[in-house]
Formats: sequence, structure tokens, C-alpha cells
Amino acid sequence: MLNIKKNFSLKKFNTFGINVYAHYFVNVKGIEDIQETFCKYPSIPKFFLGNGSNILFLKNFYQGLVIKMGIKGKNIIQENNDQVIVKAFAGENWNEFVNWTIKKGFSGLENLSFIPGTVGAAPIQNIGAYGTEIKDTLLKVEVYETDNGIIRELTREECQLQYRHSFFKKYRNKFLILSVLFLLKKKHQELNTSSIEIQKELEKMNIQKPNTHDLRKAILHIRQRKLPDPKKIGNAGSFFMNPIVGIFEFKKLKNKYPTIIGYSISKKKVKLSASSLIQLTGWKGKKIGDVGVYKKQPIVLVNYGKASGIDIYSFSEKITKDIKNKLGIVLSREVNVIR
Repeated sequence: MLNIKKNFSLKKFNTFGINVYAHYFVNVKGIEDIQETFCKYPSIPKFFLGNGSNILFLKNFYQGLVIKMGIKGKNIIQENNDQVIVKAFAGENWNEFVNWTIKKGFSGLENLSFIPGTVGAAPIQNIGAYGTEIKDTLLKVEVYETDNGIIRELTREECQLQYRHSFFKKYRNKFLILSVLFLLKKKHQELNTSSIEIQKELEKMNIQKPNTHDLRKAILHIRQRKLPDPKKIGNAGSFFMNPIVGIFEFKKLKNKYPTIIGYSISKKKVKLSASSLIQLTGWKGKKIGDVGVYKKQPIVLVNYGKASGIDIYSFSEKITKDIKNKLGIVLSREVNVIR
């Protein structure tokens, strides 16, 4: 039986720690709960919530129904000597799921360790870190079509996974992700240690031939140094995406501003470090009221106390406008803004 709550506080359900209220709230634990929810509330606006680690509410009250994805479970679907297909339901904690795959002896997700959020949210953003993205291992996504109640599978190609973007962002609220299937490796393979940060961390750990456990531990050390704990300081991790520019534009910027960092992603395109742009324009560590740029990682905006969603959004606007005026570069938000 559904436990629909009214005027429910979402403060503990968004990592910025904003005390926004939902008109209605329900934590669904199975497909039947989802079907019943859409049957009872067919026309009310709905918002699908994972762990609330990548969202920013602009208003203090959400005039609709917040559906918390609480469907959990993970298992092996198919395997052979070299590969394995694993399935995880949308409500599974992402980091715990990655740890489970590593303990099972599977590789492919280790570079995505300690990213906050749920399995169901991962494909929406095509989450990535240290040279790896979800699209590298994702096989299929099981979805619930909210318009007609049909459950079907989407292939990796149908998900249209790009840098922090996917099919699901274009059709927000049309598809509710139920579970995700991943194709992982079983035998020891060469790990992706292309990240300079990871290479340096492994050197500190005196590890020359890392396994998946070593790589996960190195990532933990890096993240603990750079990123604030949302339980202590409200934040949503990386607030901005790294902008992509042409190679000639990058060369001009680099000649004028040597501290700008860029990574080649093709023969014609370079991905700029948003952190280096924010630092270059003097925003690192800057604070206005209860909102600020984290002193150890400029791409992270933090709520030092009682900042509202509007406070955080307005602060981010100041940063984007300043960077555009000074450098001619447009920063896009990685965080999903709920208006």
C-alpha cells in the first residue's frame, strides 16, 4: 500500500541541504508501487528523485508529487570466461554497487567509484570520471513510459549517451528508469590510469601495477582531499560542465592565459577545465552570504548554512557571466535545476 506523504520536507533528500517541501512525496519500492502511483495521480506534476546529489530546487515548495526511487537489487544476468552482464535496480546506491562489482572480481566501473547518487540517475547524466563514462559499459536500460505505463528496454545507442547528456534529458519525466544492465570484464585487464591525478596518487601509494581495489582506493584519497562531505557542507559535487571548444580557440586562450587547462578529445576539439577558468577569473574560495566556491575545488559550489536555491543559482549566474565577459566562454551547469 502506498504511503503518500503531504507537505514533506526534502532537506535530507538533496545534498545542498535546502529545506524545500514537496506537496506530495512517495518512496516506491517496486513496479507495482509505480503503477499505482501513476494510476492514482495521473495528471499531477511529478519529479523523480534518486539521492538528490545533482539537483537544485529554485523554489521552497514543489507543487507536485516527488517520487523517490527505492527499488533495489543487483544480480548477475549472464557470464562467460571473459565477460559478465550485471543488472542493478534504479534505487541502488551507485558507489555501493561499484564496490560490489569490484568485490566480485569484475572490472569496468572502478574509475567511477565514490560518485554520489543512484544507479538510476547514472545514465541520465552519463556520469564520468578519470577517463571513464557510463557509456563505456552500459548495455541496456529498463524504463517505465509514464504516458502509457509500458515497460521496455532501451539499448546503449537509443540512450544517446554524450558528455553529461542523454536521451533522458531531452525527454525528462517521460521515462522513469527502473534498472540498468552493464557489460563488465572478468579477467584482469589493463586498467584506465590515464588521469594524471590517479598516476600521481598511485605513485604516492608506491603501486606500479594497480588492481581494481588499488584504483578505487586511490580515487577515494583524491576525492577526500578535493571534495567537501555533503553531510558537513551542502553541495552537489561538480556544479559546472567542462566546456568544449575548437583547437584553434584553445590555442588562442592558452597563449593569452597559460593557466587554462585543456584536454584533447579529438583532432578538432578540446575540453577545457571549468575549474581552471573559475580560478583564473578569481572566483576560487569566493563567498557571498552563505554561498561560496569551495576553496579546494573551484568547480564545486557550496551551501555554508541557510542559502536558498535562488541564492545558489544567482551566485552561479555571476560566475558564468563573469567568465563569458572576460574569456568569451559559456559555462553550462551540470546540476539539474528544478524550477
